[in-house]
Amino acid sequence: MSGRKLGGGRILGSGKGLAPPTPRTAPRSASPLPPSESAVSMGSVSLSSPVSGSLPDLGQDIGSSISLGAQSKKHAAGSTALVCPICSEEMVTLLQLNRHIDDNHQELPEAEQDEVKTWFDKQVLKAKRFQPLSLINQKLRGLDVFESNASQPSAGPAPVPGKASIESPFDPDDLITRSHWQRPTNHDLCTDPACGKRLSPMNGSINCRHCGRLFCEQHTMYQMKLSRSASHEPVRGYWARVCETCYKSRDGYNDHNGVMVDHMNAFAAIRKHKVERQNLEVSRLEKRLTKLTRLLASPPEKLSSAQNGSILSPVASLTGQKNARKLLEQTVVTWEDDEDVAKCPFCQQEFGSWTFRRHHCRICGRVVCADASTACSSEVRVNIGNTLSRVSTEKVAVGESTDHVPLGVRMCRGCNHTIFSGRDFTTSLLQKPPDQKAYETLRQFERGICQLMPSFHRTLQLETEEKDLRERLAVLEEQKFMVEDMMRSAKGARRFEEAAALSSNMDELDGEIAQLRSKIGHVEQRWEGVYRNA
Repeated sequence: MSGRKLGGGRILGSGKGLAPPTPRTAPRSASPLPPSESAVSMGSVSLSSPVSGSLPDLGQDIGSSISLGAQSKKHAAGSTALVCPICSEEMVTLLQLNRHIDDNHQELPEAEQDEVKTWFDKQVLKAKRFQPLSLINQKLRGLDVFESNASQPSAGPAPVPGKASIESPFDPDDLITRSHWQRPTNHDLCTDPACGKRLSPMNGSINCRHCGRLFCEQHTMYQMKLSRSASHEPVRGYWARVCETCYKSRDGYNDHNGVMVDHMNAFAAIRKHKVERQNLEVSRLEKRLTKLTRLLASPPEKLSSAQNGSILSPVASLTGQKNARKLLEQTVVTWEDDEDVAKCPFCQQEFGSWTFRRHHCRICGRVVCADASTACSSEVRVNIGNTLSRVSTEKVAVGESTDHVPLGVRMCRGCNHTIFSGRDFTTSLLQKPPDQKAYETLRQFERGICQLMPSFHRTLQLETEEKDLRERLAVLEEQKFMVEDMMRSAKGARRFEEAAALSSNMDELDGEIAQLRSKIGHVEQRWEGVYRNA
């Protein structure tokens, strides 16, 4: 059998000829106790009688504006969901809906009861038209589709010592209680509202192991795990045959979200620690850069005077003496010794030739190379103001005109990324990419077109109307010209009766022409209104 989730159940096929024959158990003795309240309610008119008799005084239809409340939005979204028409509570089967109405909505007025019964009768008819279980039963007939309880430990009586134990097939019905079962009679009907079959050896008469109601064989093709007390027990229970309502109303059946474990707090704590450490590193490097720029903007007087007044300063630079700027830069951070570093820490290229020199990062003091292809270090142009209050650590763009004095500061790749990556990202958000600019331009065109569409339609309508009126006017004027010619001919030939008839036609044409010209004048006035509003 395939693996199953915790608390799962099974939809089964027909039970006829499925499992191998089991030994006949002793006939179930009739209980001397009276039937339970659930069994009595099942024998009531609403459930145990046929569908046609269960709703004897049905109304015509449920009005769309009844006070019971219309179907909820869930029912409108999914036509397969069953919703109570009174309280809009979602149900899984018609049987559960019938029980809910009988238990919770008994105090309704008669008119509303008739409307509810009419609606329920329609739902039953719809369910009768679509019953796929019969097709499933035909396909699964002869297959062993019932879940086996062979892996469950049997709790039978302990074997008597000295006697050979006779192995018998394990039957979970012997362990699960039957005290809640409905008693069978000679006129029982299937409890499912959409069925109404008479229970017989042909149709079957099976008690649901969970609720105890009587069903036909077709409507007990479900299986779930039950405890000895016939309650749902998905872990240590036994597979038992149940009805559709018990199968679909068990815990976890409609739980579509699954188990959710929220790790957001742990992730936020880890990320907070890392972000704080990164912010501290950024702040530390920015302070070094600010200190360096301030020293370069206003160097100490002793160093500047010594450098400017000394005649041997160029010679000292040529002989390898450190100049004043390097002394200032080394006061910010201690530089690594060149002899201790044999390779670049970023590209791992060895230092050794005169063309591949060592350089120091002015922010962290590490020895790096200046290879342009790897960009392990680069000269970053930093704005330095004329006064201390105007010292800035912003990078200068190429070709940018500024009042500050640009100065190059060599930085390694790591320090450059740590200091300026956040600012570069913020700047990139302010600069829109070309595709976004093109999209926004198209959106502006779209909004403009949408604003012009009403006036365009009005203009098109006026143009069509004016064209139609002028065409009709041209036809009438042509007819008038022809009638005038015929009148002149009739008067010349002294056909006065024909001339009188043509004169009346002329009057009609003049009236129609005057009406068309008046309509054309109104259209022209509307044109003026369109131009004025535009």
